[in-house]
Amino acid sequence: MSTSTPSFEEIDSLSLLAHKVAPHVYDLSSRQINVSIRDQMVRAQQLVRDLHKADANAKSLLIVGMGAAGMTAALSACEVGFEQVCVVDVATEPFALFEGVHSRFVGPYMYEWPSPFHGDQSYPSHEAAPWSKHGRSSLQWAASEPISADALGRALRRGLREWLTASPPKAKVAPLMRVGVGKRVVKSYLKRYVGAQVQSWRDGLLGLPKSPPPPLVFTKAWGEPWGGASASSHWPAGVQPDHIILAAGMGTEVLSVPGGGAPMTPRFWANDKLKRPDVAHQCVVVLGGGDGAMQDALRSVTRFDHPLQFIRHLEAKPVVRQLLEAEVPALLSADRQMRQHSSWSSDPVGFAMVDAACVAAAQRLSRSPAVRAQVVSALRPGRGQVRLLAKGAHFDKAYLLNRFAVYLLAHCVCPATEHLSNAGGMGFDLKFGVEVLATHEMVGGGAPSWILEIGPADESDVDVVEAHHIVVRFGIDTASIPGLQMIQLTDPSLPGANSRQRTTLSRVELPFVAMRGA
Repeated sequence: MSTSTPSFEEIDSLSLLAHKVAPHVYDLSSRQINVSIRDQMVRAQQLVRDLHKADANAKSLLIVGMGAAGMTAALSACEVGFEQVCVVDVATEPFALFEGVHSRFVGPYMYEWPSPFHGDQSYPSHEAAPWSKHGRSSLQWAASEPISADALGRALRRGLREWLTASPPKAKVAPLMRVGVGKRVVKSYLKRYVGAQVQSWRDGLLGLPKSPPPPLVFTKAWGEPWGGASASSHWPAGVQPDHIILAAGMGTEVLSVPGGGAPMTPRFWANDKLKRPDVAHQCVVVLGGGDGAMQDALRSVTRFDHPLQFIRHLEAKPVVRQLLEAEVPALLSADRQMRQHSSWSSDPVGFAMVDAACVAAAQRLSRSPAVRAQVVSALRPGRGQVRLLAKGAHFDKAYLLNRFAVYLLAHCVCPATEHLSNAGGMGFDLKFGVEVLATHEMVGGGAPSWILEIGPADESDVDVVEAHHIVVRFGIDTASIPGLQMIQLTDPSLPGANSRQRTTLSRVELPFVAMRGA
């Protein structure tokens, strides 16, 4: 009697597990740890690849959001073989989030400093990268330095149009794109879609025939086709998606000042006033312990638009460059350990460890008069100061470049009360374990200002700070997150099950680029 050995095909499924939020629904936006533009694009490519291979019968895909993640997913889906790909957005054109934003600078590799490939900002590949012949991306751009968000948006739109007009075409189908879509109609359809998929799953368990998901009929509430009259002529009356990918944003930012009494902070992806000349003579208070807070503190106190410019300024002096290079091995080791630890544990000890490594490096470097002088020369000339206040005992999720730059400033630059030591430059102060206890508006006296009462939560040591500008970078309001991580470790229908128990697969470190298959 002969027996046949079963053969199994391994399916890459990490993306499916990390991003699934409901039956046949995946979220590329919410609760992610790696959220750079590059990470969003890589995440989209991985998800589409895994989804197409895992469900060979899937023909139609609906994508909500025309940002970097959504459009990368859409073009990738067309390339891997989906027969119908529909993308919708509330804005009037793709990549609208970046339009007109000149305060933010983006570089796909700038935050990989001090890795040797951090210097070129072309995506996905450049000569200094080991993957230069293997990286792939539907959307690409070339840049030697980080570029403004506005410039990135224009580059991405240019790349999209080139993809759509490629000859020969890069895919058998092009994405169907609708703009000006109402938020309510999207939410309503998603609710009906998820409800139908859950019911179909239950019917399958009972041996009943499964019903298809509800069709999406393109009424006026679903906006207009993007791309002009020629695009309109090719539109179907509706679609019936086999899967839905959400790429519509991270949620609502927390921008209000604790205690009230001060105006709200501009959104992260918006222009602000921090680079105005008069700000150099005023006090800027930045609240937060992540990348956003550190970026705004660095932009406010230095002459530069992004932290990589600050590092380049330090490296311009040979003796400083040599001292920096001596610190690179320890910094890189700490960064690698922190990233990998964060993939396997939510314990913040990894953040404390990498902070300690940055502090140690900053302390050693600050002993050099040449380093201190070069750091001081990076400050904006003025009598003002920047105060970065973090509620925690250390910085939380943040890139090494931001951490190191902030700690080096804290060890080389004096507060404003001693600003003469900064050779006429702005002062800088960094404090942990404090929060805003109360806010009072100051009336009169020239420029508008506010009095902040700050200190530990128990109010054991209250300090008073006068601020002309308050920047709040507390991250995303969790109540506004459109789709939470829904892969549960226990069945929520079981007695005593904790429905708040989620997996942490979305924290797993991503590749720098998606690579071409063999």
